[in-house]
Amino acid sequence: MKIYVLGVCGTFMGGLAQLAVQKGFEVAGCDENAYPPMSNVLAEQGIKVDQGFSTRNIADDIDLFVIGNVVSRGNPMMEEILKRRLKFVSGPQFLTESILEDRHVIAVSGTHGKTSTSSMLAKVLIDAGLDIGYMIAGRAIDLDATAYLGTHKYFVIEADEYDTAFFDKRSKFIHYSPSTLLINNLEFDHADIFDDLDAIKKQFHHLLRILPKDAKLFYPVDDLNIKKLLEMGVYCKEESFDAEGKSKGWHVRINNPECSSFDIFQNNKIMGSINWNLIGEHNKKNALATFIIAASLGLKNKQISESLSAFKGTARRMEMIGEKNSISVYDDFAHHPTAIKYTLDGLRKKVGDQKIICLLEMRSNTMSSGYHDEAIPKSLEDADSVFLFSKNQNQIKKIAAKSKNFSTCSGTREFLNFLPEFKEPDTHIICLSNGSFDQIHHAILERL
Repeated sequence: MKIYVLGVCGTFMGGLAQLAVQKGFEVAGCDENAYPPMSNVLAEQGIKVDQGFSTRNIADDIDLFVIGNVVSRGNPMMEEILKRRLKFVSGPQFLTESILEDRHVIAVSGTHGKTSTSSMLAKVLIDAGLDIGYMIAGRAIDLDATAYLGTHKYFVIEADEYDTAFFDKRSKFIHYSPSTLLINNLEFDHADIFDDLDAIKKQFHHLLRILPKDAKLFYPVDDLNIKKLLEMGVYCKEESFDAEGKSKGWHVRINNPECSSFDIFQNNKIMGSINWNLIGEHNKKNALATFIIAASLGLKNKQISESLSAFKGTARRMEMIGEKNSISVYDDFAHHPTAIKYTLDGLRKKVGDQKIICLLEMRSNTMSSGYHDEAIPKSLEDADSVFLFSKNQNQIKKIAAKSKNFSTCSGTREFLNFLPEFKEPDTHIICLSNGSFDQIHHAILERL
């Protein structure tokens, strides 16, 4: 069967294309911007990628068109597919019907930590000798790829709440039919498609409503938004945990402030000890969720502890890009006040009184909407100096006025002019953005 993927260079659709090839499909696709690294990954899999959405891409031998959510009405190729009444499905629907059939799907959902937790789970299961499948929207340093079919029944997937396609406005995760579901946290995000938090809760509620009774839901008991969600109805098995250690059951006790060493307990019994190079409350919470799910799948506590302790992390999550003259430069994907706060808090606890310079690009749709403007200043309190970047200069000027430590930049070039001021040894420059940020991390290192 030959499929053609529209939007094939996106993280999700590119992963889907790789899985389809591994499953035995003949795959080609197109995208507006076909460039590395995804274009190289697809080429290595023998997937031909056409530039743009021209109607010339529609060949007579294509059996099915798989549509990514980057495609909308007015797209010339999509209009021709509709006009000719050719067969098409959304990416998530194709994934469920053609890739995930007969698999035990382990879905990792929530506002924060999906990529990191999915990567941790995949590594732990692989280290246990299981040839699992996985599909993750980010590059885990410990894994060979972002998507792998595997032969074992377990399949780990990063379960996104973003919508499916222009013709299916349900969240992607509605399609996955998970047997194991983690809801790791729940806050407002994706202001471009959701009006408020209740709209996001509704999608999660729809997911919970279709889980069979023998499926299992894992969630943190201390998240009030999840608590309100569950009050709407749960129809499967449940297991909760408390990363703050304020209740009985599964919880964590930290051994140092930056959370690079901690013990995992069930009631008063120690179940595992984690000692790794990662830092921050958020990673501690992700590890606890991973430990509990892996244990529920039959893995031994010692095995899980050793695998997690060796976890190297994922790209763009406090990733050290380089160090020159005792000045360290990091790249981080954080673009939500909660994620920003956890990231900077972990770094502050690790480096003590050393200087932290934070560059924040307010690029996501939710950030640009102004929804988080009141929360942003508090999330940045652990930085000594903050430089704000946005196409909306009026927005960041209003935020910058709230602290003497805040400045605005019209672009990355302007910050590089400030760089000579930050040549004090033991300085940490962290660049926060959900985009490429003009590769400013590398430009900073070159200037240093």
